[in-house]
Amino acid sequence: MPATEMNPPATTSLAPPQETRPTREGSFLRQVLRSLSSPARFIYRRPGRAVLLLGIFLLTCCVIAAVGLWIWFESHLRSARNDLAKGHNSEAVRHLRACQRVRPEQREVLLLSARAARRAGSWDEADSMLNTYWQRYGDEEPLVFERLLHRAARGEVESVGSSLRAHIQQGGDEARLAREALVVGLISRFRWVEARTFLEEWLAETPDDTLPLLQMGKFQEQLLNIDEATRIYRRVLELDPDQLEARLRLATILVMRRLSEEAATELAILKEKLPNHAEVQVLWARALSLLGRTEDARRAIEECLRAYPDYPAALLERGNNALIDGNEIEAEQYLARAVRLDPGNILIHNQYALVLGRNGKQAQVAAEYAKAHQLQTDGERISQIIRGPLQDNPNDPALHHEIGTIALRSGLVTEAIRWFTSALQVDPDHLPTHRVLANIYRELDNPALAAKHRAIAQKLSLQQGKH
Repeated sequence: MPATEMNPPATTSLAPPQETRPTREGSFLRQVLRSLSSPARFIYRRPGRAVLLLGIFLLTCCVIAAVGLWIWFESHLRSARNDLAKGHNSEAVRHLRACQRVRPEQREVLLLSARAARRAGSWDEADSMLNTYWQRYGDEEPLVFERLLHRAARGEVESVGSSLRAHIQQGGDEARLAREALVVGLISRFRWVEARTFLEEWLAETPDDTLPLLQMGKFQEQLLNIDEATRIYRRVLELDPDQLEARLRLATILVMRRLSEEAATELAILKEKLPNHAEVQVLWARALSLLGRTEDARRAIEECLRAYPDYPAALLERGNNALIDGNEIEAEQYLARAVRLDPGNILIHNQYALVLGRNGKQAQVAAEYAKAHQLQTDGERISQIIRGPLQDNPNDPALHHEIGTIALRSGLVTEAIRWFTSALQVDPDHLPTHRVLANIYRELDNPALAAKHRAIAQKLSLQQGKH
């Protein structure tokens, strides 16, 4: 056979050559890139429409943000309003601070902030808020009413009492606020008969209202009826477990009476609600000490002093701890600071005298014990005035002046000014009070008030000389 038949040629494929097809991954990537670049292509092809859509988008975002901010602000303001109505002052302050970050000079924010400051005893802060309101909005009716409450709570019950009684007769929320301010002012002036009458009438109408109940508890404390005050504070907490002021006052009494377990229970709640409250931290440390948890008590005091290095009660506890440890030098340092910061505290003076004696400073020991004895004598005299002559003659300026003089001698300048001010409330022409206030304000570097009282004193002196 021919060779060609024995070796046939190789088989040749008749199928067309295959094209190179794109992978699925490459197609997806191109789609993504195309989608990402479409806005740029849209802007390039239709710039006018792109600008319009961008403006609409930004405007929508601004509207949403503004509405959200308004809702947030109104929520905090409503919570502050409700908390103040319940007497939850610390919670109200937290909400008001949030409001102040957005609209610090809004009408209600200013008035509610002044009310919260007044209840906390921060008179200067309350005055500042009310003055800001007046400068911005003038003498509007809400401001006039809030100023009446402010003055009454500071003890000016003679000058504003009739106006607030008119609000009480009208009823409503303003009547409740007016009653509270008058009661606070009467208690601060130790006008016990009137304070009791107001409170009993108020509680007869609303026996489960925690606001008058809290004030009645404070009133009973002032009368030294501690058992009755304790009962009332427990009743307040039954009605409103979130009434932190009543809980704090109850905890203070429990620690004083060495009822450690119940005190610790109340203070554990307060620590959670008021984690940055110096008084709560010191009471907590004392409760732990009563429970025998000495190391925990010491850590609590150290924590308090880190946050509040000049808090006298914490300095006293820290000094006592050093004294227990036998470190008299360190104890003297802490107690010396405590005496300087709280010169009217008898216990601190006695402890300071003790540690001075251990450190061999006998000359200073006698001076400290003398100060403690004078404070004891002064306290007894003030108590005698308050429980006797002041109840019979609450508008005798000489009694207010005497208490102010005693407080000033004890180094309690703020308390002294309060009593001198109340002397002028009952008799604006009391010459000795104007003279002493002129000296006090000169020492406090307040030339305006010093000049004011000095001028009045000179005028009164001339008038009395003619007679």
